[in-house]
Amino acid sequence: MDPSTDAPSRKSILKTSIPAVHACSTTAGSYMNYSPQGKSANPRHLAIALHHARHIQAQKDAEAIILSHIEHLMTLPSAPDADPTSPSEEDVSALKSALVPFQPSDYDNLILERNIDGRCGYALCPMPHRREDPKAKFRIIWGPKGSGPGGRGKEMKVVPKEQLEKWCSDECGERALYIRVQLNEEPAWERVDRQNLNILLLEEGRQRGETDKKGKQAVSSMPIVEDKFRNLSLGPSVEQEPEPLDPRQRQAAASRAVHSELLAMEKGDSPITALDEEKMSARIIEKDAMAAPAPTLQPDSMQGGSIEGFHPQSLSYSMQGTPPTVHDPTDDDILL
Repeated sequence: MDPSTDAPSRKSILKTSIPAVHACSTTAGSYMNYSPQGKSANPRHLAIALHHARHIQAQKDAEAIILSHIEHLMTLPSAPDADPTSPSEEDVSALKSALVPFQPSDYDNLILERNIDGRCGYALCPMPHRREDPKAKFRIIWGPKGSGPGGRGKEMKVVPKEQLEKWCSDECGERALYIRVQLNEEPAWERVDRQNLNILLLEEGRQRGETDKKGKQAVSSMPIVEDKFRNLSLGPSVEQEPEPLDPRQRQAAASRAVHSELLAMEKGDSPITALDEEKMSARIIEKDAMAAPAPTLQPDSMQGGSIEGFHPQSLSYSMQGTPPTVHDPTDDDILL
């Protein structure tokens, strides 16, 4: 037989026809584009997911801004011979605007980055930070004369070495910590008013009279002190409380009074609904206690054999048809 005449009837098992390949690709594509038919997504669930996504995105954006501000504050001060006691206005403005979204923890990261770079932790100081003896972990610091107990001697503090190495001097440490206590502890992405932060330097606070030379807060407004003195009392008083001077305190007191009145009405003891003539009059009378009667001796108790006037009757075994049983004298469980 000629093999050429039988060639068209043979089919190769190693090759795949083009329609078969096309069918396989079509089937695979249909499986990939398959979407299960179910209920549509709940709009409330979508809104909650979108809210959380926006919150996470706001947090990422705020952290990115804080990181860029830390990188910018690493370049301050602009002049290598700048004086931290009287910095330039450009550096002060840049520092205050950059610290608006900061938290105290972010400010600590800024101090750490400056120390790693070998500089003082105060952002407006160009000096290198102190380096203590690496063998010791703590240092003893003596305060000024008269700072001890009772105003005598000197105050002694044991401070970790890392706290002293953050600054070039104690003055710069005081300036840096003065800024730290003014920062908002609430995260920047959760604040309602993000621009309501007025940061003051230590020198500015001293010039405005808000602090003395020791850094202690001074009295800023007399009405607050006057309100405190007016609220002093030696005991409970039936007189009406004095009206506070601050309008916000007055509004808060009025709202508390309205809330107390509504609560009293709900409980039923409001002075508006429970007048004196509507109240029930109650008279308390002490009850006379009657003594228990003493036991009396009955005439039939003289012979004995009775228990509080009761005479037990003896049963006849002959009537019951049961012979009497002999009891063991040692048996205490059987009552005679």
